Parts: sequence; C-alpha cells; structure tokens
Amino acid sequence: MIVVTDPIELKKIVLEWKLSNQSIGFCPTMGTLHAGHMDLVKTSKSQVSKTIVSIFINPTQFNDPKDFEAYPKNTETDLKLCEENGVDLVFLPSVEVMYPKSTTPIQMSIPSLQSTLCGRTRPGHFEGVLQVVSKLFHLTDPNIAFFGLKDYQQFRVVSALVTELNFPIQIVGVPTKREADGLAMSSRNVRLSPKDRETASLIPRMFQLAKKTLHGGEKNILIWKEILTDFLLTGSNVKIDYLEIVDPITLQPLSQLSGELLLATAVFVGDVRLIDNEILVSP
Repeated sequence: MIVVTDPIELKKIVLEWKLSNQSIGFCPTMGTLHAGHMDLVKTSKSQVSKTIVSIFINPTQFNDPKDFEAYPKNTETDLKLCEENGVDLVFLPSVEVMYPKSTTPIQMSIPSLQSTLCGRTRPGHFEGVLQVVSKLFHLTDPNIAFFGLKDYQQFRVVSALVTELNFPIQIVGVPTKREADGLAMSSRNVRLSPKDRETASLIPRMFQLAKKTLHGGEKNILIWKEILTDFLLTGSNVKIDYLEIVDPITLQPLSQLSGELLLATAVFVGDVRLIDNEILVSP
C-alpha cells in the first residue's frame, strides 16, 4: 500500500495508473475508520482496478471549532485497516497542503439542497464539503467515488455538484453499516460514554417505531413526527437538532405521508452529534 502526503506525487501515481488503463475508485474519509468505511473500500474494489482512500479532517466543514478539535484521530490504526482491506493508496494531506495560505478563498453552495437538515442547522458545513470534495476529485481523478448513505444529504449535494459541473465521475451511495443494536456506525461513536452509547440506541429504535406507525395507518405527518420526537426525548441527555420528513431527491419538507420519503434526524447525545436516516415508503 502506498501512503502519499504530497499532491504532486499523488497526481503522478494517478497519471501512471490512467496511462496503463487502470480504473480508479475513491473513498474520501475523515479517518477513525470503521467497518462502514471498509464497506466503501470493498464496494470500490469490486468495481475498479485501484482504490484510493483519503484521510483528512477538513476544517472548512466544521461550523463549531470545538467540534473540529474534538474530532477523533487514529491515523496509525487507520493505515493498518486500509492495508488489511487491500487499499492501493492512502492520501494523507495536512491542512497546509489542502489550504495553502497563499490561496484565494472560494465559496461553493447548492442552495436548494442545503436549505434543510444539516445544511440548516450547520451553516457553512456543505460549503466546506463542496470545497474539499472538489479539490480531492481533481487530485485523485477517480472514475467512481463512493459515499456512505448515512450522510444522505452529503451524497445528494455531491451528486448534484458532479452533475452540474460535469465532473467525469460516477457517484455511488453505499448503504449504512450498523452496529448489532442498529446504531449507524460513525467515527463519533467512540466519544460516547457507556451510558450515552446505550441512549444512542434510541435512534435506530425510533426508525423501527416510524415504520410500525406508518404501516399501522398513521397519515397525519404532524402527529407522526410528534410521536417520533417524544420517543427520542425519553432518553436522558438527549437534544434533538432536527427530525425532518423530506423528499429524497429535492430534500424539501413534505406536507403529507405518501409515497417515498426520507426520515432524517440529527441528535445530540451528551455533546456528541449523531445523524441517521432511512428512506421509507408510505402505503
């Protein structure tokens, strides 16, 4: 496995692969890797010749500096996991490499997809995501890029970026990997205390309740949302950032329970913010 910190060296290797007709898959990450990230890698390896993983905690997508400072880091373990899972190259840039002081700041946004969910409660977050993803796409020049569907809004925003700016890249969404109790795997889970980890299991149980009540005949979207909200708030040390029902394509709020819908939530358990979602179909 090759580990690269220099963009020039990265581009040289990528060019060599391209010239030898090797297809490239790219899995962008912020490190503290887990089985969910490795699902991205496995999916990539099944579809392309070479797989690149980037590990970079991107400061421009954090609207809270304290959250950026607290974000877990475990580079040595990450590299070992990548090697064990057959990653061909890990790009491990510094902040100074990705954002040289001499550069002119650029702000990117897709307003229609950023007005709800995390885009509403984390101002500036997706501007940072679009900025770093664009830079990484240019540096890695992949044929396919793989994103976990736990960050569903990110998946939709990046898909729109690629479509609207004609990036020659296919974006593939990989289903959320879950713990035994259903909690979505996340690098942030390691920050949960044992008690808060138990409380966090309310999130996947809320989705089960959502399915049960939806298929049980509940048609009033306000009552449905209230039931789910009350369930989450039975946990101690819980604060709901948002609980929304939106269209899976436009990400705009729905006014009635019919057809396909995205139920998405962000919940603070203690000081750890966890996100999750499921696409449901109203009977």
